[in-house]
Amino acid sequence: MRKVELVIFDMDGLIFDSEKVSYDSWVEAAKIFNINFDMKIFYKLLGTNHESVRNTLIDEFGDKINIDDYIEERRKINFSKIANGVERKEGVEELLEYLTEKNIKKAVATSSNRELALNLLSKADILHYFDYVLCGDEVTKSKPDPEVFLNVAKKLKVNPENCMVLEDSEAGTIAGSRGRMKVIIIPDLKEPDEDIVRLAYKRLNNLKEVINEIETINL
Repeated sequence: MRKVELVIFDMDGLIFDSEKVSYDSWVEAAKIFNINFDMKIFYKLLGTNHESVRNTLIDEFGDKINIDDYIEERRKINFSKIANGVERKEGVEELLEYLTEKNIKKAVATSSNRELALNLLSKADILHYFDYVLCGDEVTKSKPDPEVFLNVAKKLKVNPENCMVLEDSEAGTIAGSRGRMKVIIIPDLKEPDEDIVRLAYKRLNNLKEVINEIETINL
């Protein structure tokens, strides 16, 4: 088994406990537009970038509201909610410290836009750990396409087979698998189905558990 030379982190729901905040923001904005946004719709958005989100919302509400106005209203509400930062998920700092100590490269590959990503990572005082951050508004294709992960690997000059992807979403797990990377899925709001779990290298409970997996692989 190839050693892990680069660990690629998703952000929302993986580094940060931000998916509940995101969902609440969509619901609050929906009330303004007199539409019903529920968890079923939210699950379709998880792990996807702006264009994909927009297309999904057009399918759901395009005949009722101006989708771009809805997205902008939700963005304002969400930024207000995260103004003081968002709680980090269990094991984030322990894993980042471990990877730094072992000289394993670290990157973020998120479907969120760059403004939001850098804001959250900076407020959490963990941006300095990462060698590279690539965001959803900087790639052409959304997860489950592997473009964002493959671009990170190329930028940091690491073979995809030496990359580990940490994800909470089904779209991200599929993307990492398609990119020929070891995917560890750590579920957040949505429990993955059996087909998604089979695509992953492992299903774990938190980021701290990733340390033991890397230790085993890199023996």
